[in-house]
Formats: sequence, C-alpha cells, structure tokens
Amino acid sequence: MRMKLIIIALALLVGGGLAFYHLHGHGHGAEGGLQLNAGQKWQTDQPLREGMERIRGLVIVASPTGSASDMEALANGIQQQVDYLIANCKLAPAADEALHVMIADLLEGADLVTKKNDPPSGIAVMRKALETYPKYFDHAGWSGLGDT
Repeated sequence: MRMKLIIIALALLVGGGLAFYHLHGHGHGAEGGLQLNAGQKWQTDQPLREGMERIRGLVIVASPTGSASDMEALANGIQQQVDYLIANCKLAPAADEALHVMIADLLEGADLVTKKNDPPSGIAVMRKALETYPKYFDHAGWSGLGDT
C-alpha cells in the first residue's frame, strides 16, 4: 500500500511539472520571470547540481544536424533529468519557482528538437537556459558550455 502511495505521489509530481510547462512554458525565454534572491543567487541542493550537470552533458554534445533518433535521445534525456529534478530537488519555494522557468525552457527545447522538427532552435533554447542558470543559481564548479 505504501509503495502504491509513493508511485501515485511521484506521478502527480511529474504530471504537475508537465502541466506547469504547458501552462507557463511557452515564449518567455530563459530569463523571463527569473528573480534573484534579494540580489543573491539561489542556493542549490545536490540533486539540482547533479541533474543540471547531466543536462549540461546532454546539451554540450548535441548537434543541430543530428539524426531524428539523436534528437529523440536528447529530448528523452532532458525529460528524464527534469523528472529527476522534480522528484528530488528540495528548494525554497521561490527558488523552486525560478527553477520551473528553466525547466520550462529545457522542455520547450526538447519539444522543438522532436515534435517541431527544429533542432537548431531547440538546442539554442536549451543552451540559453544553461547559460542563464549560473546567473541565478549558486552552483559551485559549474563549468558552463565552453566554446562548443
């Protein structure tokens, strides 16, 4: 019974994240709606840092000229990491709200590379979100995207 409740709770969390994306995720850009924490970057937790590093790894090697299966793998990888963030991050409510802006952009990029068949735009949206991330979140050791 307890396992059933956990599964239901996780499904609601993931579904809630997707609903948030569909309601709020279109057309705001990586920095639209983001706020600092009284002029300071938001604190991060280990799950956020791990998930964002994994997302960075996916995006940094993504090629706009990749095959449809490459784009599907990229989008699936982004979705898996977003699901991980939603299930595991324990941030202050305002920090969580800021994170949802970035999550929406990452999911928008995933949608562009697959359903909209526009890999260059999708990857650009994801890269912009990852370039914005360290401006708002204190992630020690974040190495950015480099010159790729």
